[in-house]
Amino acid sequence: MTSKSTKWLCYTFPKGDYDSDILVALLSDIPCLGIDEQNDAVLAYFNASDETTIDSKTQEIIDYFPGQDLHWTKTWIENREWHLKWQSWFKPMRISPTIAVYPYWENYTGPEPVKIAIMPGMAFGTGTHPTTQMALRLLERFIQPKMKILDAGCGSGILTVAALKIGAGHVDAWDIDPNIEDNFNNHMKQNNITDRFTLSIGDVTRLNQYKYDLVLSNIERKPNLALLDNMAKYGKIPLSIFTGILKDEYAIFKRKVLNYGLIFKAEMFLDEWAAMVAE
Repeated sequence: MTSKSTKWLCYTFPKGDYDSDILVALLSDIPCLGIDEQNDAVLAYFNASDETTIDSKTQEIIDYFPGQDLHWTKTWIENREWHLKWQSWFKPMRISPTIAVYPYWENYTGPEPVKIAIMPGMAFGTGTHPTTQMALRLLERFIQPKMKILDAGCGSGILTVAALKIGAGHVDAWDIDPNIEDNFNNHMKQNNITDRFTLSIGDVTRLNQYKYDLVLSNIERKPNLALLDNMAKYGKIPLSIFTGILKDEYAIFKRKVLNYGLIFKAEMFLDEWAAMVAE
């Protein structure tokens, strides 16, 4: 019998009278290892070791849709089966004319100068989530050569890779989840990045200094607000890209940003998500 450590969890959500785009967005933030949206169902994949936590967070998602026909079933699948399934639908994706993400097993030779190799099967992010796409597009717009950057909520390290490939001087990457460490380091190696970054596991919203030229914050609204509050506490708020914010929460977040007297520089919306740049 195969042990749990060599299996994945697959949660199946039959489609119904709910908004499946919102479901996909919420699942991606657990974090979910992969999502396969089919005609009649949404399939989400998770680490087997996180079963209790995922059950709890999945129930929280169900509660987000009161009175709607949203339920789920759970099955175990073999590790190798999941890898093969992901390879069948994870293809190279152009984020912008400058940036593309692609699965590491493909010899991708597209025209984009910044190509980011992704290792799905271990990843906590593939660059395809709307919040990551917006962060990448805003990053290439506002980054300047040699900037010192904070990647808050770095996850699998896609934004760190992009920043360094575009020309950042150094990136301090932080995440509260220790489970991202191997995946992050593997992505650095896969993209031939050996220096100019540090990875720290801890709560980035509780640092006592933020001496950065640019902050990339792809976390949820409440942690984003905590980060904003703490940056203000310890001095001038740097140029910041905030995403991970649902559209229906965006007005609340924007008011908070403007209350600090920051200059609003840009905003972006994709699917159910919002992003903004302020300084």
